[in-house]
Amino acid sequence: MSRLKENVLAAGLTLLDERRAISLLKDENGGVGGAVLLDNRSGEFTAVNAKATLMATGGGARMYTIAAPSLEKCGDGMALCYQAGCVLQDMEMYQFHPTGLVAGATIITGSVLEEGLRGAGGYLLNNLGERFMERYDPERMERSTRDMVSRAGYMEIQAGRGTPDGAVLLDVSHLGAEFVERTFPGMASRCAEVGFDLGRAPVKVSPTAHFHMGGVRIDLKCQSGLDGLFVAGEDSSGVHGANRLGGNGVAESTVFGTIAGDSMAEFVTDRSQPVMDEQQVEDAIAKATRPLGGTGGENIHAIREEVETLMWDKGGIVRSGPELEEALILLEDLARRAGEASVPAVTVYNMAWQEWLDVQSILTVAQLTCRSALARRESRGSHYRSDYPESDDSSWLCNVMVQQDSGPMPKVWQEDVAFTRLRP
Repeated sequence: MSRLKENVLAAGLTLLDERRAISLLKDENGGVGGAVLLDNRSGEFTAVNAKATLMATGGGARMYTIAAPSLEKCGDGMALCYQAGCVLQDMEMYQFHPTGLVAGATIITGSVLEEGLRGAGGYLLNNLGERFMERYDPERMERSTRDMVSRAGYMEIQAGRGTPDGAVLLDVSHLGAEFVERTFPGMASRCAEVGFDLGRAPVKVSPTAHFHMGGVRIDLKCQSGLDGLFVAGEDSSGVHGANRLGGNGVAESTVFGTIAGDSMAEFVTDRSQPVMDEQQVEDAIAKATRPLGGTGGENIHAIREEVETLMWDKGGIVRSGPELEEALILLEDLARRAGEASVPAVTVYNMAWQEWLDVQSILTVAQLTCRSALARRESRGSHYRSDYPESDDSSWLCNVMVQQDSGPMPKVWQEDVAFTRLRP
């Protein structure tokens, strides 16, 4: 990002820093012609009129209690694209990394301890001292796939074989402290910051929300289906199927970021400047400022914690039809309560206001995730349903699609996967 910023400044481009998009603007033909932005520092709004818009805001891991990305990763991009009319695909496919550090109520909880620790021979232990992976994948053990190891750790904790604070143990001490500290200096340093000695004693870990394989459906040029809107990175879908391989997120950013840039440059050469609809701008601002200075309503921070807990328990690593149905009912009520919440009237660095905006996105993405998970009546990749524990190629070699409909519920349907080379 530092190198990108250097090049932007060197080219003399206008850089709008510390801003978040609150709405996409539709042009006269139903395409996208820009966005409304909020300056987090001043609380002022800016409407940007654009021939081409790129959505690349990252995923929505923060809808879960334990998550790896930074706090602002709330699914803003996917929520905005959904509200603008995009088709979203495979929203049920959410990847959890098996070893997120557990360090109490600190910002470092959920940060990833890399897979190389298990690859080098690290053990995962429950509170009985058992290498519990023998129960779930006795051949590959700790070197099994992310979804399998995450599910195993989660199920051990749910069965009461975790630590009192909801963790299992990662132990690499048998590899020798000198080897661990030389080979994994970053991981050793991260653990030391919160009181763990990685090379000499077990470390508390838990599955942590990591990457959304689902997102906006795009074509090979990163076009979203709405003229003028391009999507890349974790806001998009289709690149990783049902289960991303480690390291491929960086490759995706590099490849599809380049494709999006080239495609947008080609697209704008023949496109006239869209006409800005001032009413859309006013409506977006009115919606975003609704909670400012209001009275009554619940604490938005408490509502966010409820959403995270609900998604962790019923819409996360292990799901079932009844739990997903219950989650959707509860999410609908949480959306109502969040909409009625109020925050202080100040606009400059108003963190409660930012939280309110975050929660709106989180709730949108959470509902789409649960609705898609309920639709897919099988287990596949990162999506696991305890009531349908096996994959069903005869019925579910397809993508689950969702799109905003005229009513309160999204339209949900399936489209068969197009196999161009090999068929499972």
